[in-house]
Amino acid sequence: MAITLYGAHISPFVRKVRAALAYKGLPYDIVFVAPKMGEQPAEFKANSPLGKIPLLRDGDLYIPDSSVICAWLDRQYPNKPLLPSDNVDAVRALWFEEYAGSVMTTAMGGHLFAEVVLAKLLFNRESLQSDIDKAINEEIPAIFDYLESQIAGDYLLASGFSLADIAVGSISVAMLHSDYHCDAARWPKTATYLKRLFEGEVFAPLIADEKALLASFGG
Repeated sequence: MAITLYGAHISPFVRKVRAALAYKGLPYDIVFVAPKMGEQPAEFKANSPLGKIPLLRDGDLYIPDSSVICAWLDRQYPNKPLLPSDNVDAVRALWFEEYAGSVMTTAMGGHLFAEVVLAKLLFNRESLQSDIDKAINEEIPAIFDYLESQIAGDYLLASGFSLADIAVGSISVAMLHSDYHCDAARWPKTATYLKRLFEGEVFAPLIADEKALLASFGG
């Protein structure tokens, strides 16, 4: 059955689901929905109780929340699993998903991308420099310190590419759109890791789509 994704491309949580779908090779349609902005489809309002994006429709089933959606995709479409078979690696992948969706999203999404890109582009206001400074000088360096200690080879887990990389990569793209980059001299493993993700077959097409979209809005 056809898969439909409701959401906005530049949302890190929509991006996470798009990356999971791409990794699994699952075709889908996307319906633009921005929370609290513009007219929303009736089926989105009826099936997203929190009013948040993304929402996924798979056949007759509607699934809200990016983490729940990824869990569904892994159970329903087990080819190319998002979670490793090893229990320890699987729980570590879930931890990185939580870390990306909380700590990293606050810093890279809320304090950096929202202020550098979205403030003038969508919110029609000046950027809060204090938020940008906090992200650049405090929050993101602490995140890079942590990632530098965790990267195992090419990816976060020694077993290879997983949900951990999809989650971390998805929010890190917001940093890329903000024209902020990891200092390779200070965090060599993290800089190489992020470059590998951004240029890889999962994220590169998504990043190109988003750059074109932002350019069309003047970003």
